[in-house]
Amino acid sequence: MAREPILENAVMLMLWQEEGPLTPRQVKSRLDETHPVAYTTAMTVLMRLWKKGLLRRYRVGRAYAYAPTVGQAQHAAQRMEGILREVNERAVALGRFVERLSSSDREELMRILSAGD
Repeated sequence: MAREPILENAVMLMLWQEEGPLTPRQVKSRLDETHPVAYTTAMTVLMRLWKKGLLRRYRVGRAYAYAPTVGQAQHAAQRMEGILREVNERAVALGRFVERLSSSDREELMRILSAGD
């Protein structure tokens, strides 16, 4: 079961790069290049992401095609917000996060914070 988050991340990255929804067969085919999986595994990952609300699905013949509900940047922001909600020492966590940023990311963060004033 340790592969689940890796596969979920791989599928999300794949879907964010696509122009439109993908069927489980298309997802499996693309996953096979880096993470060989059975069709049922690809289907399970898609269903799990759909149940989490990360994907929407569209009927395509007898199958469904899946696409992300939010963009990659919005998803990352939601994950960061969720992590911060779980931390008791938010200031420490934020400080450590900022320490690890590259100088260009730090400058971008400062620009964003300044624009909010």
